[in-house]
Amino acid sequence: MTLKKILGQIHLWLGLASGLVLFIVSTTGALYAFQEEYDSWAKHNLLFVNRPANAVRLSPERLLQIAKTAYPKEKLAQVRLRNNPVNASAMVYTNKRGIIYINPFSGEVLGNYALHQDFMALVLQIHLNLLLGEVGEEIIKWNVLIFMIMLLSGLYLWFPSKRNQLKSAFKMKWSASWKRINYDLHNVWGFYMVWILLPIAWTGIFWVFDSVPATIYKLDGTKMTYKKKVASTYRPVAKQCSLDSLFTIAESYGEYAYASIQLPKDSVGTFRFVVRYPYQFIRKQNVLAFDQYSGELLLEELHTNYATADKIRVSNYDLHTGRMFGFLGKFAAFIGGLFGASLPVTGFMIWWNRKKKSKQSSGSGKMRSRRLAPVP
Repeated sequence: MTLKKILGQIHLWLGLASGLVLFIVSTTGALYAFQEEYDSWAKHNLLFVNRPANAVRLSPERLLQIAKTAYPKEKLAQVRLRNNPVNASAMVYTNKRGIIYINPFSGEVLGNYALHQDFMALVLQIHLNLLLGEVGEEIIKWNVLIFMIMLLSGLYLWFPSKRNQLKSAFKMKWSASWKRINYDLHNVWGFYMVWILLPIAWTGIFWVFDSVPATIYKLDGTKMTYKKKVASTYRPVAKQCSLDSLFTIAESYGEYAYASIQLPKDSVGTFRFVVRYPYQFIRKQNVLAFDQYSGELLLEELHTNYATADKIRVSNYDLHTGRMFGFLGKFAAFIGGLFGASLPVTGFMIWWNRKKKSKQSSGSGKMRSRRLAPVP
């Protein structure tokens, strides 16, 4: 068999085996591309507030006090603050996967929202694990790799064998039969869309296979410090240090656009800050971890010290979702996701039509043989 025939068989059977998962993952990925826009519309009254002139934001500690007073039975896990937009509400996350929304200027509790009731949160979980937990994560993990193989093999198969076929490889033939239109949707448009789908597949592989970022860091000659675990020194009698004092330190690095403060999970947990700044293409964020008792800085990852591998890692999500390129990038990710969902459908139809044609040809051959057979 030639290389093209071998790749054709690989492309076919991997496609048939992974088609349903690819359809689900691509559809949910397309929907999630506009997660920010959907949330702004569906939860507008929770996400945005009327900002008074010269208003001063309440401190993280004060926001936590307000949330605890309003929901005394909830265990608080995280505080999220945004300066962009300036009228954004503050969000306090609970251990029960809930969000408490607070006006950061007046302290008014705007309401709470359970993540299991959130449409986009459900879409994301389907995208990540098909709602099957760790088993689903493994299915997605290998499906992403299969998708990359499918894209690369499909690109090779697209190249025409003869020069006179090159023109038809770039152009849809809308006046042809529906079978030919289906083939062109898979083949011709597959060539155009593969340049959107390849970065999406690659960034997906970066997430699910730890060996990929490890290899990138090795090639860059940089140590992987972002997975470094730090812990507070347990002091049985000591109280937690002031969160506001730690936030002041985090703010001293520059005016932030977004800040997430993870509260200590246990007696040796840390206050972990993820502080993001306005950026274009390459995400800028600082990660700081403090001892919960002494306030000692245990971890400091600054965007100003990023190596090339760090820049690739922190920008992976924005490239995967299209956010790196603003609204046009999200739209491209949306269209790419929908087209990715169509590939197993059009591919299956191509295979099914060929199978039917093969059966018909085989049946016609048998009939001719019977007519030509001598009479005993």
